[in-house]
Order: sequence, then structure tokens, then C-alpha cells
Amino acid sequence: MQFKMQQVEDVSVLMIEGKLLSEQETSGIKDQISQGLNHDQKKYIFDLKGIEFVNSACLNFLVSSKGLVSSRGGQMVICNMPDQLRKLLVVTKLESFFTTANKTADALDLLRTG
Repeated sequence: MQFKMQQVEDVSVLMIEGKLLSEQETSGIKDQISQGLNHDQKKYIFDLKGIEFVNSACLNFLVSSKGLVSSRGGQMVICNMPDQLRKLLVVTKLESFFTTANKTADALDLLRTG
């Protein structure tokens, strides 16, 4: 699993690629988010276009990231979700827990207006 973080105005865009198979793999992303929150970075987009495989570790990562960001007064939008993840969110009844967008541009619009 790899990730890149890009700043677009006041929004941090995380582009995640590969397979999220364990908590250890996602700890670097959570550290970056925590550091951002400590520096008053409150808006995050998780661009999941490059995700190859979705399992419970991926779902747990997204839920805990949303909790971390929300607990510090921030906002998080997921975009470019693979179909496998979209189906998993429906099955687990978590689709309403997350704010989602089809594309990164749509996610940016949501964060600008919300």
C-alpha cells in the first residue's frame, strides 16, 4: 500500500493505492492526519481510485479515520470509491456514516460549501 498527500487550498487530498490489508499499513496515514489536525488542518479527501482490494482492515481504517477527523472538528470526504467498497458500505449499513463523492472535484466542492 502506498499513499501520497497533496494540498489543494485548505484541503488535504490523500491518494491511496494498493491493498489495505492491516492496521500496520495504515499507521503512516493516520500519523499524517494527526499531525495535520495538530496544525489546524481540518479538511480531508480520501481518494481511493487506486485501491485494489477491500477487506475489514480497509473498512476499519476508514471508520477510525473518520472518527479521528470528526473528533477534532474536521471533515472527511471519500471519493473515487471502488465498487467493492461501495457494496461493502451498503452491506454493513455504513453508507450514511460517510460523506462520499464520485470525483475529487466533487469532493472539493462539498468541502467548500459545507
